[in-house]
Amino acid sequence: MIPVRPARADEADAVAALINAIDGLDGSAPAVPMTAAIVARDLLGPAPRAILLVAEGDGALAGFITGGLVYDAERAADAMMPLDLYVAPAARRRGHGRALVAGHAAEARRRGAACPWWGVDDGDDGALAFYHAIGAAAAEHVTGMILAGVALDGMAAEGGAA
Repeated sequence: MIPVRPARADEADAVAALINAIDGLDGSAPAVPMTAAIVARDLLGPAPRAILLVAEGDGALAGFITGGLVYDAERAADAMMPLDLYVAPAARRRGHGRALVAGHAAEARRRGAACPWWGVDDGDDGALAFYHAIGAAAAEHVTGMILAGVALDGMAAEGGAA
């Protein structure tokens, strides 16, 4: 069994490197390069902005998963939304991804969530195969949407944000 646990403060550099690796999977540099300082502030500080769990392999961090609670009106309960799941290439196919999802699911249950719910990048057939193998099913009638950049600025201004 691969242990999954919350990251420690002394692992901020390693977590930042894993986050930069997932953010660069498309071959481009991350829009905002992750640093140990950002990890320490946003994920490991006194008021973490997301849940961060890590898995070890061969004496180093092998992967991570982040997520948080959101209210799911359809289920009248919280849902746990994992946002990023990443396992370093050298550690893949050894159970780290499964262990991270299991740890995330256990955290969801501890927090009273009805389910984990997440999106998958188009064309990520490896991720889809993995998710199907652990028993996840595609959500029906859902297309992921994001409002960012100029569109977000315009809607925020329309809603009264300065």
